[in-house]
Amino acid sequence: MANNTENKDENADFERGLFVCSKPGVEFAGTGSAGMVIGLVGTQVFAAMMIVPILGFFVLRNWFGVAPWVAGVFAGVISVIFVALGLLFLTRINKANRNQGSYFKNESDSRYRVRVVIPQKQRDLRVHRWVQLASEGALREEEKVTEDELTLVRGGVEPLVIRPWFGVKRDRVYWWTSAIMCVVVGFAVSYALTFLFGGWRGLLDSIGIMGYALTGLMLLGGVVIAEVIWPVYIRLVPGQVDVFRYGFLGSGAAKVESFDLRKVGVCVDFGGYIISLEPERAVGEALPILVQAKRWPHGQSFPEDFTPTYFAIPLVLNRRIFAQRLIQASRTDEPTPPVSMSSLGE
Repeated sequence: MANNTENKDENADFERGLFVCSKPGVEFAGTGSAGMVIGLVGTQVFAAMMIVPILGFFVLRNWFGVAPWVAGVFAGVISVIFVALGLLFLTRINKANRNQGSYFKNESDSRYRVRVVIPQKQRDLRVHRWVQLASEGALREEEKVTEDELTLVRGGVEPLVIRPWFGVKRDRVYWWTSAIMCVVVGFAVSYALTFLFGGWRGLLDSIGIMGYALTGLMLLGGVVIAEVIWPVYIRLVPGQVDVFRYGFLGSGAAKVESFDLRKVGVCVDFGGYIISLEPERAVGEALPILVQAKRWPHGQSFPEDFTPTYFAIPLVLNRRIFAQRLIQASRTDEPTPPVSMSSLGE
């Protein structure tokens, strides 16, 4: 197991080796322009949460007749709590949508096809033991290893299906749906608030921070509804990962995109739980040099003929298990089982 760029293993195993470092590098240069929705979700959740203390103040004042200072103290306490929660959530989401500006330090060793980023503070016992096992032979002789652990490390796992909420690239139909639903949500919430504020005039007079919160709620509601209407699932089996994009409310035959995990480059960041699947390259061929991106903010990015596919899974409950099994499935010598390309469950 290699842990840093200063002490690289001269006998790098491109096909099945595993390189481990503690900081993300050039592999994630394109996440900011990958078309994932997760960055938008994080910022708008923070904005939408501001509506809670505002509603609390006016409910106490107008419905229960509480004194203004009491309602203000209540709203202030609730605001502090929700701002803290919002910042924590925003921090987690933004790790998966990082924009590191115009310079990316090469923290990893591209002589390895499979690479893992595990921040030092995330190396708990479970992840650390997995890294030791996955790195083959790093455990001390006196440590006991169960057969289940060895099975997982070898990659002989059952098919695993996740729903990567807001974590895959979306098409125009999704964004048009989101835009329309933003308008619908905005009108519905505004109309509901008129009953609290005594009509449209009262709502407009109180717009202030309410407008900020309402905008966040509109955008968040739009993308959530679009995510429900156009579902996407990811299926993982030894040696292969498939992306199923379904039609309206999951109807019709899914459009399936498959990746051969034995050929593509695989890099997983356990900090932001973002996955980079790189185009196939020859053994020993280094990653291409970054170029200036054509889109704003014009930071560094990969050339157009070498565009990684990114998945962000921080909102998936079993994200750690999926990330570990993806690495295992990329290095396994187990055969890929026959799976249906028309259905997730077959």
